[in-house]
Amino acid sequence: MMDLIEVNNVSKWFGDIIALNSLSLNIDPGITGVVGPNGSGKSTLFKLLLGLIKPNKGKVLVKGQDPWSNHKLMCKIGYLPDYEFLPENISGFDFLEFSGGLRGLDGWQLDEKIQEIGYLVDMIPHLDRDINGYSKGMKQKLKFASTLIHEPSLLILDEPLAGMDPNSKEKMIESIKRINEEGTDIMISSHVLHDIEKVTNDVVLIYRGRSIASGTISEIRSLLDRYPHNIVVRCDKPRILAKELIEYSWVTSVDINENHELVVKVFDPEYFFKVFSKMVIEKDHDIKEVYSKDEDLGSVFKYLMSD
Repeated sequence: MMDLIEVNNVSKWFGDIIALNSLSLNIDPGITGVVGPNGSGKSTLFKLLLGLIKPNKGKVLVKGQDPWSNHKLMCKIGYLPDYEFLPENISGFDFLEFSGGLRGLDGWQLDEKIQEIGYLVDMIPHLDRDINGYSKGMKQKLKFASTLIHEPSLLILDEPLAGMDPNSKEKMIESIKRINEEGTDIMISSHVLHDIEKVTNDVVLIYRGRSIASGTISEIRSLLDRYPHNIVVRCDKPRILAKELIEYSWVTSVDINENHELVVKVFDPEYFFKVFSKMVIEKDHDIKEVYSKDEDLGSVFKYLMSD
């Protein structure tokens, strides 16, 4: 299968500022989260993929093609930038009609498409209102809708969940997943790591213009051998369980946190969960919950940035 996106030893600089530094990555079809702090190079990467700028060094391919001045390829891509660009003195419907017109759509086909994506992003009741009366979340939904008007095969979404209330954010995440299930590949960035985890398990971590890791969150975490996993155990007798666990060679340390939960450090979590289950049954412990404290994307990124 051809890579959806191939970035080979790409560097991009603006004067004395290096935005991307020998960046290489391969992205498969599906949904991929692009994660990194502000200034890490996420938006520069997206602009390269959209053919808006050229790399100073290296090669970029999207669907096997060079995106620079490639109008046929751009017709298949939808882009939601992280900055505000909506006009304010027209209605949401008029803006989508304008967006569709730019893509060569008109008449009843365009009207039907606007209704369809309006329902998808939960904006039908608001499309007749002027955009200047929209909340930040509603503007994000309208921007998202405009990226879908021409049925792209690839979506590039830069911070699409920014400014949304929790309910709107959940609906947007559902819409993104549904669009992917219908065959559209998606790249999505967010500085809120928890949001990315809700959308996809496949991530690229970018820091200071370089790709420092890529793959599933658990795959990346498993590569960090020198950092023990923190397993949290909620139980009725944490001190007794702590004394029992510390006797095992595969347990690095045990501690009880401020919530009276047992925190167990291990280097092999799979082995821990396997043996721990048998141990709980044999010793008749009352276990309320067991989970890995740092399998989340935030912890993985923290470890990588500390290297």
